[in-house]
Amino acid sequence: MITKQKLSLDEVVPGETYEDCLFLYSSERIHVDSVKFKNCEFQQTDFSDSEWLDCQIKDCHFLNNDFSSSVFYRTIFKKCQLMGTDFSNNHWKNTIVTDSKADYLNLSGSKIENSQFEKSSLVSAYFQDMQIKKGLNFTQCELDKADFLDTALVGVDISKSFFETLNVTTDQVRGCIVSPVQAIAFIGLLGVKINDEDS
Repeated sequence: MITKQKLSLDEVVPGETYEDCLFLYSSERIHVDSVKFKNCEFQQTDFSDSEWLDCQIKDCHFLNNDFSSSVFYRTIFKKCQLMGTDFSNNHWKNTIVTDSKADYLNLSGSKIENSQFEKSSLVSAYFQDMQIKKGLNFTQCELDKADFLDTALVGVDISKSFFETLNVTTDQVRGCIVSPVQAIAFIGLLGVKINDEDS
């Protein structure tokens, strides 16, 4: 384990754990493989076109950072600050975000495969025009005002999460997994009115 060091992301060693470290700007395209980051600080805010494989990222802050056009395979974000973080046009596979603050996160235009969000706040997050393969699960997440416009929701499970309103494209909700209570909200999204007066 490497602790309390100041180093460049270019110096990261595969298989190593970094704790309480400060990472300076990278001069190369970022490729990180099998690395654990815990409570680290990153001076860099532009991580676009980066690649993260088999990583664990815990207690790190990426507020409003740019990860556009990046790849995340088998990576876990835990207890991270991801508010306003731009993950647009990403490719995620077997990736998890858990116990994180991710309001206004943007995954629009991304390809998502077998990934999930757990116990995270995703208020007003953007999931527009995504391609989803082998499912995307939201467990105990706050999804109010999340935007799924132009995303086919087949295999998306929001049944164990919470929202008052969602933005969806009505002809693409087929196959979305919801709870009985959420089903009533979805009926409203489809323009169906429920008459609850006694006959």
